[in-house]
Amino acid sequence: MSKRSTSLLIALSVVVIGSVVFMKSRNTTPTGTDVSGAIGTVDKYRSEQITPSDVVTTNNAAAPDAFYLALANDEASLETFNAIWGRMSAQERLAILSRMDKQMASSILERASVDERASLLGRSTPEERASILGRMNATERSSVLQKAGVEATAFERATETERAQMIDRANLSLDRMSVTERAAIFNQATPDERMNMLGRATADERLRFYERTTATERAAVLARASVEERASILQRATAEERMNMTQRMSVDARAAIVERASVAERASFADRASKEERASMIARAPEAERAKLEKASTDAERASILNYATVAERASFLDRATEAERAAAFERAFVGERAEASLEKSAEMEKTARN
Repeated sequence: MSKRSTSLLIALSVVVIGSVVFMKSRNTTPTGTDVSGAIGTVDKYRSEQITPSDVVTTNNAAAPDAFYLALANDEASLETFNAIWGRMSAQERLAILSRMDKQMASSILERASVDERASLLGRSTPEERASILGRMNATERSSVLQKAGVEATAFERATETERAQMIDRANLSLDRMSVTERAAIFNQATPDERMNMLGRATADERLRFYERTTATERAAVLARASVEERASILQRATAEERMNMTQRMSVDARAAIVERASVAERASFADRASKEERASMIARAPEAERAKLEKASTDAERASILNYATVAERASFLDRATEAERAAAFERAFVGERAEASLEKSAEMEKTARN
């Protein structure tokens, strides 16, 4: 090997070895005592990770009907709901129950007496009667048409419009049929037709039908009520019931009620705060106010401490309030917040319901 080749090989080896040493030194990270010095080792704070048991779910604005769905599966709560429902006026109950769907209305009409079914058939239009007769078998239809003075053969050949005109002319004759016969005709009506007939009944007639709804059906209908109507129902609760309602509300809803508390109530809430909670709230206040808040003495000054409370803290303060304070705060709650209050699984209310 020539001297030139040997020199090149030695130079290449030096470059390779130098590169390996350089890369190794780049990947070496100082740890532990290697980083201690004038400022010492840095310890990073790591909070504990939450577990499924730490998560508490509540009825919230994202699922306002969750309470009503739970209500339909809880017998004691249904009894309690019925107690509050009974305090509503007939007009209010009519307004809410009128939103039931056709399947539920048809189910309720299944409980109607023969006389009531015959009466409802009288509310049908000629078009509805013609449609109902069209569903009957030929023998039954012929018998009905014969008593009504309508030629069965002509009815069979007629169009839907012509059939309705025939029935319109024979309505008086149909109404002279026996109650049982008219009830039998009504039984052939579809849920849509029954819903329409029920809608044409008088308010008193509809109330009689609606009063036969089961507690579960009423809870299902209530899910379609407006926020104002739900709040109106809950507003009829007793002071004890309201106290339990606030405990079933979401954290955000309870915190919002505390925000509407009077100065005296807010001052009372602040007095119930632990030393740690009080210090935490004051620490969040502007520096200029901290000294004043630490020495707070008047109701207004103590009440102002709650301005710096977290949502969870405010909700917690409401839980510690007296029955009177909770009832008073509930009175001032916005309509939407009262409507979101949950009655389910309230021990005091269930006891009342069972008694």
